[in-house]
Amino acid sequence: MQQEVYLKIGAKTIALAENQKLLIGRKKHGADIEIDDPSVGRKHATIENKAGKIYIKDLESLNGTYVNDKRIESNKLIEVSLKDKIKVVSESIEITLKKNTLTKDKSEKISKKDDKNVELNDATGLKQKITSKGFFNIGRLSENDIVLDDRVVSRKHAKISFENGNFWIENLRLKNKTYLNGHEVKEKTRLRDTDVITISFYSIDLLNGLKDLRKEHSAIEAIGIQKKYPNNKIGLQSLSLNIPQATFVALMGPSGCGKSTLLKCLNGDNPATSGEVLIHGLSLEKNFNLIKKKIGYVPQDDIIHKELTVYKTLFYAGKLRLPDDTSDEEINNRINRVISSLNLDQDKEKDIRGIKVGSLSGGQRKRISIAVELLTEPTILFLDEPTSPLDPETIESFLTSLRELTKEGTTIVMVTHKPEDLNYVDQVIFLGVQGHLTFTGPANSLISKFEVNNIVEVYTKTSDLEQVLKNYYIKSPEVLYQKESIPEIKREKPDSLILQLYWLISRYFKIKINDRENLILLFAQPLIIGGLVSLVFNELSIGVFFMIAISAVWFGVSNASKEIVGELAVYRRERMYNLNINTYIISKCVVLSMIALIQTIIFISIVYLNFKINTVEGHSDTFLRPFWQSVGFMFYLSFSATLMGLFLSSYFNTTEKVMTVVPIALMPQIMLAGVMTRIDNTLVELLSFTTLGRWGTEGFARIQDKSYLDAEMESKSILLEVTQGNDIKLVGSKAMKRLDLYNENLVENGTLIGSVFDSFSANLLMIAALNLVVYLLIYYALKRKDSI
Repeated sequence: MQQEVYLKIGAKTIALAENQKLLIGRKKHGADIEIDDPSVGRKHATIENKAGKIYIKDLESLNGTYVNDKRIESNKLIEVSLKDKIKVVSESIEITLKKNTLTKDKSEKISKKDDKNVELNDATGLKQKITSKGFFNIGRLSENDIVLDDRVVSRKHAKISFENGNFWIENLRLKNKTYLNGHEVKEKTRLRDTDVITISFYSIDLLNGLKDLRKEHSAIEAIGIQKKYPNNKIGLQSLSLNIPQATFVALMGPSGCGKSTLLKCLNGDNPATSGEVLIHGLSLEKNFNLIKKKIGYVPQDDIIHKELTVYKTLFYAGKLRLPDDTSDEEINNRINRVISSLNLDQDKEKDIRGIKVGSLSGGQRKRISIAVELLTEPTILFLDEPTSPLDPETIESFLTSLRELTKEGTTIVMVTHKPEDLNYVDQVIFLGVQGHLTFTGPANSLISKFEVNNIVEVYTKTSDLEQVLKNYYIKSPEVLYQKESIPEIKREKPDSLILQLYWLISRYFKIKINDRENLILLFAQPLIIGGLVSLVFNELSIGVFFMIAISAVWFGVSNASKEIVGELAVYRRERMYNLNINTYIISKCVVLSMIALIQTIIFISIVYLNFKINTVEGHSDTFLRPFWQSVGFMFYLSFSATLMGLFLSSYFNTTEKVMTVVPIALMPQIMLAGVMTRIDNTLVELLSFTTLGRWGTEGFARIQDKSYLDAEMESKSILLEVTQGNDIKLVGSKAMKRLDLYNENLVENGTLIGSVFDSFSANLLMIAALNLVVYLLIYYALKRKDSI
């Protein structure tokens, strides 16, 4: 039986007769095979059938024609077969053979999956099948009627049904969302012909069937984007770009030209102030919650913790990023796969999985950062100067690994300044001084475009603003193309906040345990300070309680002040993905509170035993008590100070700034506590209300006064005194008088602002109020660091 050749492009199938040549080009420009993509040339390529053999030829197109992910030479006939993967920019062309019999052609199935997809791209076929069966299941499992092979799609995700003459859509899993015309499907909803269902990067509607948006559109499209800063300085001039799927792109230019700025505009980390970025045809800004889980981003700083082993780093990343129903076995399989794909398992003598990240070389750490991103199988990977810290030998191995990723369908956009990196990339985007786009195209055309002998001269020309504006600036067209109406996807929370909190606490606890030297120093602090207090003070006095309160503040602030700023790159990346701010703050508080509790018990034990053993002559009952209430109150102060430290760590962007501010934050705690000098005017007392030093010292004084008053009353040694106004006043024994701390030491005639604060309960409530204010400040400071 005679065979005919057919070309499948998206939803279309076109016959290619023997000795026939077809022109491939942009839509509405007279080509035989039209592709609706502005990056496709008007006369882009030809494909022809010569005596049963198929040949393709690129017609000097700007964005190239690819066979098996390799760009072919222009004006050269390349023979292709059924197995070859042909791509014209973002559009794949599949070659199939069919028998020349119409009755059999309609019913023959190349494969069950292909047959299903052909029918689903036909409106009549989709509607008839749903009507006939009564429902269509959508999900990741192969047993579904519409199979979506995507990790963010549930095994049984959604269902389209036909009841009482109407079509209906319902979401089967609450964690993984289904959207109808941009709105989350929360209950069974009627489905009209013009409605669009969106699940991950797939859209389904009754008129056009199933569409994979990754095949329908380029990987990245930038339309007239510009970055302008608040001081009116323009960091990125208006530009437009089109990056095809599975392309390795180098983003280059002179120092300070805006390479990293452009990268962050394209991935949403620091969005453009005007224009629009489309990822697989979806608006980045409107659909960020969906897109952020489909892209990978490795900034210049490492996004991994040096205290963890490689395996634990990847395992926790999998637990925090992958869907909750992902098993440990599946995570382990993914870890093995990404380690292998990045050539991190070449050393057979030592398994890299068990090595601490901090012990790895710069190149290995960079690969581990990329491995974290690859766990989620992103379609696009953004890398900010990954080769900067690497030696030439490591660079070759590293970039070769990246090229292999593009063959698997991953688009890579890499900021680099090294000329040798051009040997590994497909395309180059070259920026000039002050953020002007000067070149976009094949890497092998860069030198000829600028008419120079080497890339160093390209840098020289693009560093001259006058030359750039006169000869090289590529201005963005006012209208690149008419955008399609894309449904808006709302931002959403992680799958489970409780599970996210659990894994954050688990990871942070592991980090602190592994950092043994720092942990030893933290636990040495209460030993040293508690010992000094016992050495300096001969008797229990207000000074001792002041030192306990200030020590509690010091423990909390010093424990927490570097904990957020020290991992800012990790926080920002995980926040871009799915990190919840509250779970992040709480995880820090939980682990740091464990450390503060141990410090508190050590400190109070030392002070308690000292004054219990070394008593003042005649006052053997004068010592720190009650023990556990003192521990509880000091821990409460230390926890409150931990929040203060976390605020400083979240507000500033460098460790140096935080450590400069810590002493400034501690000085008011000392000066306004009422011990260094009496609080004897309203303004000073109002200021003291904002300090833990004041409430802590006062709280300890009240605890001791009440403790000794209770003891005196139990022993019936309480005395009565008649004042001048004939009022009766309780007076304790000598020990009690020695410890009437609040009225005798802290303020003049009690409190200056009424009596509402004149109790231990008021102390607790005031500290709680300060905690609430500081927590909100931490949240606000972290929120300000958000991407889109």
